[in-house]
Amino acid sequence: MKLDTKRSQEVSLKILKIVTDVCEKLNLNYYLMYGTLIGAVRHKGFIPWDDDIDIMMPRKDHDILVNYFFSNPTALRGLELFTPYNNKKYPYMITRISNPNFKILIQNEELYGMGVFIDIYPFDGLGNNLGEALRIEKKGDRLSSLCYLSTRKHFAKENTKGTMKNIVKFPIFLLAKIIGKNYFQRRLNKLKNYSFDNSKYVCCTTWASGGRKDIFKSEWFKNFTYAQFEDYKFRIPIDYDDVLKHVYGDYMKLPDSTKRIGHHFYVIS
Repeated sequence: MKLDTKRSQEVSLKILKIVTDVCEKLNLNYYLMYGTLIGAVRHKGFIPWDDDIDIMMPRKDHDILVNYFFSNPTALRGLELFTPYNNKKYPYMITRISNPNFKILIQNEELYGMGVFIDIYPFDGLGNNLGEALRIEKKGDRLSSLCYLSTRKHFAKENTKGTMKNIVKFPIFLLAKIIGKNYFQRRLNKLKNYSFDNSKYVCCTTWASGGRKDIFKSEWFKNFTYAQFEDYKFRIPIDYDDVLKHVYGDYMKLPDSTKRIGHHFYVIS
C-alpha cells in the first residue's frame, strides 16, 4: 500500500528525533536545513507538501556521528545507516538514516534497501577566497552529477530542460556508466581540502548543484537556537534568515499552487 505524504512525514520525524537525540548527547552540531528549515520558520513544522527531512552537519561532527553509529548500532534503535562505505550499492555521497519497515521504489534507480529516510548533508570548508570556493563547488557539482548519472538504470531526461542539454546529456550518461560511480566517489572525497572551522565559505561539496547559492558563510552556522518543528524543537542557525534568503530569496512567500508538490522521484510502501 502506498504511503501518503502525511504518514511519510510522521515516520521521518521519528527518525529525526532519534538522530538529533544522539547529536545532543554527543554535543554535535547539526541544523535543520533547506526545505526543513523553511518548514520550521514558516510553518512550525513540515511544509505541507514536502516529502523529506534535511539536516546539515559540519564534516567533523558528521563523521563523529557516523562512526558512533558504526560502533554503536543499537543507538540507531532499529534504523539503518546508509553511506557509500557500508553499502556498496548506495549511489550518493551524503548520509541517510532509514526506517527499514518501509520500502522506497525510486524511479530509474537500482534497489539498495532504502526505506523512509532523512538526509544528512556533511558541509566542508571551501577556504577564504570566494573564487576558490566557486571552483571547488563547480567541481563538486560536476562530479556529483556524473556520479548520479552512473547509477541510473537507463537514460532519462528527468529534470534536464532544453533540447541541446539533453543531446549533450546522453553521451555523458554513457561515459559515466562506463567509468562507474566508484571513480566519481573517490574524486569527490578528495575535495575535502579545507576545514569547516577555519574557512569563511562552506558547502556540501559532495552534493553541490547550485553555484553561489550552494556556498554559505561559515559564520551563519556559528551559533544556534531551537525552533518548533511539529511536536519537537530542533536546532536551527541563529542566522537562519541569512541562510534562507541566500538560497530562496523571499522564503516566506508561498509558491504558486501548481508548485506545491514533493520533489523526489519515488513511491513509498
